[in-house]
Amino acid sequence: MRIEIVVFDGFDELDVFGPFEVLSMAGFDVGLVAVERPGLVTSMRGVQLQAPEVLNQADGVIVPGGGWLNRAPEGAWAQAQRGVLPARLTALAPSARWMASVCTGALVLAAAGLLTGRRATTNRNAYDELRAYDVTVLDERVVDDGDRVTAGALSAGLDLGLWLTERELGAAAADRVAASIEYQTARR
Repeated sequence: MRIEIVVFDGFDELDVFGPFEVLSMAGFDVGLVAVERPGLVTSMRGVQLQAPEVLNQADGVIVPGGGWLNRAPEGAWAQAQRGVLPARLTALAPSARWMASVCTGALVLAAAGLLTGRRATTNRNAYDELRAYDVTVLDERVVDDGDRVTAGALSAGLDLGLWLTERELGAAAADRVAASIEYQTARR
């Protein structure tokens, strides 16, 4: 199973590397991918990485947050305003098994129209904004609404990775990963 985690200038590091660590340890083929073209991407706190590929035909897609609450010139809010990432997600949604988000990445999914009429979560400080997209907001670490899975703020990305591992590979696989990273999961 191929899982692509979208990285863009201004992404939040924990939103990306939490699920990346968990899903990679579970044995999934996980790639960090750019929105439009391969190249250097800089996180909201200055971590630079090379994204060797662009968002393509993945089985699962994860969208991080970062920069939404303060309307940063780079980050999730900027991506939603530019419209390229939401359009790309909309185009890929029918062929993906699921699309997921961490923190304010849910607002990018919502901007793409992918959460309309669904249950979801995000950073607590963005609940009202998410509701404005006709989303039923739940105060949970992870909300699974079939082919859309959302996680709350920051560290909930670890829970997202474990939830997706359990969903795809079973509880024993998720328990093994949780034990190996010494993480007390909130997924049950």
